[in-house]
Amino acid sequence: MKTRHKFTLSRHVMLCVVSASCLAVWNHVAAAGAISSYYADFDHSGWRTESSIFECRLIQQIPGLGEAVFFHQAGESLSFYLQTPDSPMQAGRALLSSLPPLWRKDLPVRDIGYVDVDRSQRPVSLDAAYSRMVMAELDRGMVPTLMRRAWYNEDESVHVGLSPVNFTDAYREYHACTGKLLPVNFAQIERSTVFWRANQRELDEAMRQQLDNIVTYVKADPEVTAFEINGFTDGAGNARENLELSRLRAFVVHDYLVSKGIDENMLTTRFFGSTPEFRIVRDERSPADRDRNRRVTIRLMRN
Repeated sequence: MKTRHKFTLSRHVMLCVVSASCLAVWNHVAAAGAISSYYADFDHSGWRTESSIFECRLIQQIPGLGEAVFFHQAGESLSFYLQTPDSPMQAGRALLSSLPPLWRKDLPVRDIGYVDVDRSQRPVSLDAAYSRMVMAELDRGMVPTLMRRAWYNEDESVHVGLSPVNFTDAYREYHACTGKLLPVNFAQIERSTVFWRANQRELDEAMRQQLDNIVTYVKADPEVTAFEINGFTDGAGNARENLELSRLRAFVVHDYLVSKGIDENMLTTRFFGSTPEFRIVRDERSPADRDRNRRVTIRLMRN
């Protein structure tokens, strides 16, 4: 439940002495005549994890607001966001500070920085660097807090704080989850392209690693039902030879996937040589143009 405090300074800000480390927090809040504070209740401030090989989430419910979520998807970096049906914060820049909990008045306030706020159901989204800093402050037992004016009242300030209560145990579960994530997610491999050097006919180590990541994902996701494999060459050389080269390369990829355990019945493999309408660069003018056209594409179909 939202708690609205109609006084000049929030209970957290009152814990810090007026010093250089507190000035940013003090100045931000002093301009507001009222504060709407959203914090997890002390007795119900647990964090929970949602774990799979596809993604890991570390979540805290914030009464009256929604959820605070650390999110790590396979193949991507850590992120953090607030999820709420109706954000009370005005669009703009919010101050993100690390405040001491009520039971640790000896700890200083630390300003982390200013972050963007949108008027949306995901008003705050942090990149990996900021997300790791917020995690570190929670692990120290601090209360990372966002402070921004309310959209509905210029004279009111909104504070959103994350509770460190029970964070450490939940973080251990979350960390164990991240160690089991797949190397890629579906969006990263749904349409993949394997590029070839001129006259290359065999897979190199980088190509095999790219295909191995696709195999690892497909074996873990039963919703993937089919592959389309298409071979293409650049426009240099004889058209008939190019058609055969595109066939050879497409089936090198085909055969490698089968050798790694992919059901051959899932594969549809075609080849188009140097057919102009299928080139990425229609009018090749440089070696770089030809490099883009020498390729085998892989498209995954999913239920």
